[in-house]
Amino acid sequence: MFPILRSGLRWIGRIELALASAILMGIVLMILVQVLLNAGLGNPITWEQEGGAYALVWLTFLGASVGLKQMRHVTIVSFVGRLPPKARNAIRALVFAGIIWTLLVLLRELGPIMEIEARSTTIALPIDLPRSYFFSVPLILTSSLMLLTALFYFLEALAGAVLDDHAARPECKRRIME
Repeated sequence: MFPILRSGLRWIGRIELALASAILMGIVLMILVQVLLNAGLGNPITWEQEGGAYALVWLTFLGASVGLKQMRHVTIVSFVGRLPPKARNAIRALVFAGIIWTLLVLLRELGPIMEIEARSTTIALPIDLPRSYFFSVPLILTSSLMLLTALFYFLEALAGAVLDDHAARPECKRRIME
């Protein structure tokens, strides 16, 4: 079961990484066009700063989700690294249980916030869009994807804590996107 789930999360991670790359290239292109139009023609585009700020928000949330899939979040390994595998997996399961709880609380609270954000629209973009598209929507989407990742890592750590050391699979120690 774990290899199938890992494969699915790996594909989701690749899509997230591709979207983040496209957004980063879009930001660079917007800045380049802004500089060329402003310096060359003296006629800058008015929506570049707002569009860039919203793109950075999406990029940040996507980066957080990819970072969790790659296990690139901050960890302190000096204590836990010296524990036996079962204890290490038990602590890992507790950490991911905390992450799951935090994400569930966050997702529960985002509904009312999204309704409030939807009342206001963008200012300088060529098309009026609800601001929730740039704050609540990416947070809900990436938090849901991080929840799937955290659930996978929780189940994997729980299996490593419960099973015998020789029965725990070696992929329990690997990141999803390796």
